[in-house]
Amino acid sequence: EDVGTSLQQAPKRSKASHFFFGTSFNPRIGSLDIKMALYALGAAALAWNLVSAVALRLFRVPGVDNLSLALKLYAAMLSWFILEYMFLEVIHLYTFDLMCEKLGFKLCWGCLVFYPFFYCIPVWSLVEAPPNADITTATGLGVVMLFFCGWILTRGANIQKYLFKTRGPQPQISVLGVAFVLPMRVVPRTRLLCSGFWGLARHVNYLGEIIQAIALALPGFLVSPPNSYYYQVLPWLYPLYYVALFLPRQMDDDLQIEAKYGKDSFKEYRRLVPYRIVPGIW
Repeated sequence: EDVGTSLQQAPKRSKASHFFFGTSFNPRIGSLDIKMALYALGAAALAWNLVSAVALRLFRVPGVDNLSLALKLYAAMLSWFILEYMFLEVIHLYTFDLMCEKLGFKLCWGCLVFYPFFYCIPVWSLVEAPPNADITTATGLGVVMLFFCGWILTRGANIQKYLFKTRGPQPQISVLGVAFVLPMRVVPRTRLLCSGFWGLARHVNYLGEIIQAIALALPGFLVSPPNSYYYQVLPWLYPLYYVALFLPRQMDDDLQIEAKYGKDSFKEYRRLVPYRIVPGIW
């Protein structure tokens, strides 16, 4: 069956808009993809800021043994976030940021300033925590489990979409040497996945990102200096940013899907996958 691909014509932009949002998806200098280089630089700068924060804490409270469990777990989770992003780079090439954003001031500022400096903002509550403030092992285990629940939702959904886009609706995969077919369902006459992770909610990957952010905010919040509202609130800016980003984005995504596949197909999509971000709730 033919898949609808009609899109509404994009509105004309001013020169200022072109400067801010960009005009080219993947400009190159020779074989160097500038957008991918910016993402790599941003990830490296984020890792460097994390190392710098841990070093600052060690300077203030000397001795590796004096690093709190909260700070160790936060550093481990954020390091996983960065390393996994880099090692599974090919999968992220099929996500919204890489496919839909053009290279302009917004993306450059995001990669070089916002991403490396804001994404690690919860760490400063850990750096400023009282010397003896810490979390219990049970609390730490709960935080790590919450983090990986979010990671499974986000990366599982992205991997499923990657397999669908690169290998079709019946991809053959191998796990521990065992090969099997992973069937996927789509809305008729579209390429909209409605099974697996994408059967839980239309934007379930956004939920995973928010859950990961909450897990990264918790260590700093739990050990923040008492009576310091600044350091108690600071870690929550990270998950709140994701909420502010993803709520309007999912509405924009739905509008694009309806424009691309038509009202009838989108109506069927909403029937098959009724929830937007949170399965069973919204």
